[in-house]
Amino acid sequence: MNFSKRFELMAENLKANRAIKIMELIFNPPALEAEIEQAKTLAKGVLPAGVESFFREMNGFNLEWEHNVESIKQDNDFDKGFIKILPILDIFGNWKDTTWFEGSEGADEYKPVKPLDYFAPEACAAFYQTTEEIPLNTVYYHYFGEYQEDTRYTFEEYIDRLLASRGYFYWIQTLCKGLQKSNEVAVFRNNMPLIFDDYNDDLFHPKKAG
Repeated sequence: MNFSKRFELMAENLKANRAIKIMELIFNPPALEAEIEQAKTLAKGVLPAGVESFFREMNGFNLEWEHNVESIKQDNDFDKGFIKILPILDIFGNWKDTTWFEGSEGADEYKPVKPLDYFAPEACAAFYQTTEEIPLNTVYYHYFGEYQEDTRYTFEEYIDRLLASRGYFYWIQTLCKGLQKSNEVAVFRNNMPLIFDDYNDDLFHPKKAG
């Protein structure tokens, strides 16, 4: 899977879309070998499938855009898309005093959260690195200190959907069984076809069992 080429194609398509204005676009250079090896150590020796390949191509990615479709414009973050994939050592580092606080309620539950796509100050897509020998490969939705849910999608499946969503505001909630009635999901499903003519709703649902 050529990650950087796929992200470049998404960026080019956004630039060509007259409804979109790009506010920020940053491709980080590839991670150093030492950074990848250190991340493996922090992740108990095994990175989730696809992660090493991704960060060998780019060590993080930032995107912010907004649309100008008058029929759905709200003049707030619901008009925007945000992606902030962090550098690999940030992801697998210590998130004390961010995702969890010593002695606080929920500290044990949220300590394993490792933010991957820090798309909003209060929420992220994340890995959940427990004390198990083999780290979990799936991506979680995490709202800091309040809510989290395993989407059950792997990192590579998450990237497929991230690219198709272009990082539209809180798109990840569409993958969460417990959030299907949220306002964010309703706005996403309504607005995406009006902004992007290749929108594929089949990608944006909770993963079926099996």
